[in-house]
Amino acid sequence: MSVNAPIPASPPADRVLRAILAILFSVSCFSVLNALSKTLTRDYPVAEVVWARYIVAFVFMVVLFMPRSGLNLFRWHNIGHQAVRGLLLFFSSFLYFHGLVHMPLASAASISLTSPLIVTALSSRFLGEAVGVRRWIAVGVGFAGALIVVRPGDANFQWASLLIVASTVCSAFYQLYSRRYGRVERPDASATMATIVGSVVAAPMLPFDWITPAFGWDLVLFLGLGAMAAIGHYFLTVAYRLAPAAVVAPFNYVQLLGAVILGYLVFGNFPDVWTWVGAAVIVCSGLYIGHEERLRYQAMLRPTKI
Repeated sequence: MSVNAPIPASPPADRVLRAILAILFSVSCFSVLNALSKTLTRDYPVAEVVWARYIVAFVFMVVLFMPRSGLNLFRWHNIGHQAVRGLLLFFSSFLYFHGLVHMPLASAASISLTSPLIVTALSSRFLGEAVGVRRWIAVGVGFAGALIVVRPGDANFQWASLLIVASTVCSAFYQLYSRRYGRVERPDASATMATIVGSVVAAPMLPFDWITPAFGWDLVLFLGLGAMAAIGHYFLTVAYRLAPAAVVAPFNYVQLLGAVILGYLVFGNFPDVWTWVGAAVIVCSGLYIGHEERLRYQAMLRPTKI
């Protein structure tokens, strides 16, 4: 006979479609965000660009969430955990923006796609989740793809790629921290706290390296930077609320396509053959891990037979 054990409900098809649309819109926002940051760091200090990314995003968060959430937007169960989470996201942005000054968008995006692989590799240690031999192999293959993109020891090696690697590690720990401690927090409150932490940490750097933005196009770019960050994170939250991570996560790889298109149209950069090869290896390994996660989720939905 079969017993209906406590299992997660399978989301309706329309919710899954909305989740996919939300994640696609989210990664599009992040692609534009990275292009804007690379454009602005040509003329403005990185610290100033990072601060603008967070302070403008904070304003947009308040405008988006305050009418619905009220003061709950500023209520957290554990401020300490939220602060650590915000610091991890800040350093991820800070390092990534520094790396983008010297690297093409597509190369940086390819390296950052190893973040889910790092999360998988560390999930057994930090989340107590079983990884399994096949997923370990996929993680190893994905990291090999990252080495193809970075090419340490090659004449074309770019030291800035190490900044992107460090940023990706921070991003992975941010995701691990969110999964471990974020279940008791409101998503809008968590997102708002991250913008507050980023604004506060970046602010002391401003007096040492500040250029007043010119009114006109530059100011529009600064506002767009924060808007893309806020809107992108909002729709990312929506996507993961509507459907399981195993369904949503693979669509993050569309960000690579956005980086290639914007990198070519805005900066005239087109990935070389080895960047394409490394990116393909990373994406394939990540999709395989996503497939494994989907199978695990479907197994949880099936009733247990006894």
